[in-house]
Amino acid sequence: MSRPRNDSRRMALLDAATQVFAKHGLQAPTSLISKTARISEGSLFTYFKTKEELVTALYLDLRVDLASAITSNFPRRSSVRVRFEHVFRRYVTWGVAYELKRKALRSITLSNLVTPAVRAQSSELFAEVDRLLADALQQRLMKDLPAGMSSQALKAIAEMTMDLIDRDPERGDEYLSAGFQMLWGALARKP
Repeated sequence: MSRPRNDSRRMALLDAATQVFAKHGLQAPTSLISKTARISEGSLFTYFKTKEELVTALYLDLRVDLASAITSNFPRRSSVRVRFEHVFRRYVTWGVAYELKRKALRSITLSNLVTPAVRAQSSELFAEVDRLLADALQQRLMKDLPAGMSSQALKAIAEMTMDLIDRDPERGDEYLSAGFQMLWGALARKP
């Protein structure tokens, strides 16, 4: 899945929506998004028929951005642990570098504005991570947990690590390493 062809106004609206949703939540009015983008509110509805359509477009845009960060230089032929650490480190690094994107994505993900079909479509972007988890189970390297629990643990520990790095950036490398050790310790089978 790639980003749809965009023009500068559409991108300005998505960037503004990222800022506004990260700071004010999804209840923020579209007028604030238009104002932030320096585009008339009527123009916003030229690009997105409804606020829900804008939220969905932003969700997909942010998921493409995150997936690109995670899969860039993905070490496909490496061990499960090396690949898992790559995913964790890239996810945390993206979240720290793009705090507003992370916060906006979190708000959207927790809402009911994105349909299950769109969520499923965006999950295809993370097929490499799904293969990694399947490899880990097949090789009996990770605990056999209920569906979705491993990926939720990854998200939770990554978010915690991002928050700690935001508060104390000088200890970022320490938090990143400790976060991965915590995650691996929670999910890996003991020899």
